[in-house]
Formats: sequence, C-alpha cells, structure tokens
Amino acid sequence: MAKNIYFRLNAMTMYMKRFFIPLVCTCFFCLVLLPSAKSQVFYIGVQAGPTYSWYKSPPSDVILSSSGWGHNIGFFLRYGKRPFYQVGFDWTRDDNDFSAYFPQFDVKFEDKVPFHNFDFSIKVGYEIVQTPYFKWSVFGGPFIGRSLLFKTNDFDFAKTDFINPQVGLIAGTGFQITNFIISIDYNLHLSGLFTPVDVEGFDVDFSGKLQILSIKFGMQF
Repeated sequence: MAKNIYFRLNAMTMYMKRFFIPLVCTCFFCLVLLPSAKSQVFYIGVQAGPTYSWYKSPPSDVILSSSGWGHNIGFFLRYGKRPFYQVGFDWTRDDNDFSAYFPQFDVKFEDKVPFHNFDFSIKVGYEIVQTPYFKWSVFGGPFIGRSLLFKTNDFDFAKTDFINPQVGLIAGTGFQITNFIISIDYNLHLSGLFTPVDVEGFDVDFSGKLQILSIKFGMQF
C-alpha cells in the first residue's frame, strides 16, 4: 500500500515537472513579454540586398541609356505602427552598362560605369496586416542624397558631372516575420542625373532621371 502511494506521488511529481513548469513559463511569457512587445513603438533595423537601376535620356540628337545590377546596405529608425514614421540612410553601389549613340555621326560609345548613391529618406507607412508573427505594410516618402563616381571610364564622367544634391520619391511594400524583414523599394530620382558633359568631343545634355528597384533583407529590433 505504502509502495503504491509512493509510486503515485512520484508519478504526480513527474507530471507536475513535465506539464506545470512549461505552463507557468508560457503564462509568464504571455503576461509579461507580449504586453511589452505590443507597447513597443521605437524600432531600429538594418537591411541589405540587390538593386537594379536604369536610366534613359529623353529623345534628342544623342541617345543615352544604361542599366545594371548593384547592391544596397542601410539602416533605419522607425516610430509607431499604424501609421509608422521612418528615417533611413542607404548606400547603393550600381555597376551600369552605359551606351551613347550619336546617329548623326553613326558613333556609339559603351562602357561600364560604377557609381554610388548616398540617400537620406523619410517615409510614412501603414501596416495593412498586423499579427504577432506576421506583418505586411506599404510606405512612401521623399529622399535627398548625392551621386558620386570613384572610377575613370570611357565617357570621361567625373564627380562634378553629377547634379547634386539628388532628390526623389520612394514607394514600396514590406513583409515582417517576427524580427526578419523583406522590403521591395522603388526609387525615382526627380533630379536630372548629369550636367551637360563633353563625350569624346561631343557636347551632350543628359537630362534623364535615374530609377532604382531594390529587394532588401534584414532584421528589425
């Protein structure tokens, strides 16, 4: 009899350890950690990923176009959820294949031109879907930045050939799974990219606007 009671008490003790302790931990998480997460309104994040940029001058005597892949890295500070306000800094490196065709002379120049964009942006967004583990948001806003060149090229582009500062608009959408984030950004430069430049003795007015599409992966805390 005493032996049976001992085994029953021992089984109850194992049952308490196996089920009661995890239950207490779960309740603690729900009562303490989740409310603090819901009350959080300030966030910081880092992102990086591939970019694709393109540029085409308007119809003129000289046809200039470029496109190419690059990469982006940046960080941001966010406040709020519905809506949220975000400031960010991004560095983008583009390796574009430039080509310029002068039909009146039947002359064409081609070269890969690597250039850099440093942008500061202000975005306003809204979380369309908001659950504890998944969020979907849309956002947009203005940016201001600089375009720079750090390498010589066949077009003889120089740092002074860029119109700076550059201003433009950003629009995009983002997904968040716990702390992991993915966003798709579209940047439209409203400023012309280049000042009139001399290309192999030809005076060319490049008044087109740069466009950049980015896919960014990162973490938000």
